[in-house]
Amino acid sequence: MLLLVPAPSAAFQFLCANMLCTIKKWAPSEEGTFLLAHIPNDTLILKLSHLKANTFNLAILDKIMAIEIERSSVKKVVMPSSTATVRLKLARTYLSDIAFVAGNGWLNFLTITESRLKTIPSTIVHLVALETVAITKSPIETVNLGLFSKLTRLYELNLCSNKTQFLHLPAASVGDFASLRLFFLSDNLLTTINLGTFNGMQALQTLDFQNNRIRRIQGALLSNSLQMLELSGIRLETLYCCEWHLPNLTRLAWSRNVLLMLPTCLSLTMPNVLYLILDRNALIESDTWYNIFTLKRLQQLDISHNRLTKAVLDNISNSLLFLDLQHNNITVLHVPAGRMGLRITASYNAIDTFDIKSLSPNVTTLEMFCNPIDCSFNRARMQIGQEPVCYTDRRNCNSLQKNN
Repeated sequence: MLLLVPAPSAAFQFLCANMLCTIKKWAPSEEGTFLLAHIPNDTLILKLSHLKANTFNLAILDKIMAIEIERSSVKKVVMPSSTATVRLKLARTYLSDIAFVAGNGWLNFLTITESRLKTIPSTIVHLVALETVAITKSPIETVNLGLFSKLTRLYELNLCSNKTQFLHLPAASVGDFASLRLFFLSDNLLTTINLGTFNGMQALQTLDFQNNRIRRIQGALLSNSLQMLELSGIRLETLYCCEWHLPNLTRLAWSRNVLLMLPTCLSLTMPNVLYLILDRNALIESDTWYNIFTLKRLQQLDISHNRLTKAVLDNISNSLLFLDLQHNNITVLHVPAGRMGLRITASYNAIDTFDIKSLSPNVTTLEMFCNPIDCSFNRARMQIGQEPVCYTDRRNCNSLQKNN
């Protein structure tokens, strides 16, 4: 452990241990850089906390593998091409400008959070080795995606929790976004998106738009690589996806919207969905429900917290393992066929009569708490030949409902 104690008039604190050095309340312009000579050669991470500088040039730290600047008033950071830093993190700063000099071939991981940046720094195009970028919790209103298109090693882009209202992407060229797999845009202020914007991202696997203000979706999403699409919490009323093509999508989430009807053509354009999450909408019965159960690989269907009044499911997918029907207004439950091991949760509904013979013997768990009749069972805890017992006791259901 190295503890460097400054002169009585100095304010900085310097502590090194286990390949981490922390410098607090350092004012380079007043106190100089002599303390940097005391950084052990095996140091991997240098953390600067409460840094006292308006502009900070990383050239003086060119041999440090990872640099973190936090809780500081620094407004501008300059990163020269000679810097060998692989990880750079700026958190809770006054940062409004950051410049990356052309020729930097080292930086792999860049994180900027809780800053005052209003735009994506244009010089980010110079960071040819970047693999992950996270610029979050900053007042960025417009994002020019073209700044990231030529970063051939970039596989994760996180632009969550900003103030973004507009996305801009110039005409794409072959090879753009060559490695981008994960793209997160949740918790922004987007009101309209054109999904065609993302069709040129040939490696994209996850696309997350949850918790925006989207009312309108334009363009057809065409991707052979996309596996997860997150559209929860955007207050979407309708969605037409007959022109989409997502053959390898496995997880589709549309929670917390105001959908009255299922998205059109879902089973045709996304035939291999495993997890379909549609809870907390306004879904009612319609003929389109049949199409959901033609999804041959569907394993989990969550349609809880909707407006369904019956669950007569004669043709559910033979792959389904979990069906969540909680918090609807269902009066009839009828699931005559299903895969061995199917679990059904139908609590908090209005089921007042129930025939166990209306349920496939392959159902291993049924939860019916807080219905007029409760026939819940778990076959793993029952003796061979034992039949479920039904109850009509609804005590405590009101208090439980409030907690959900």
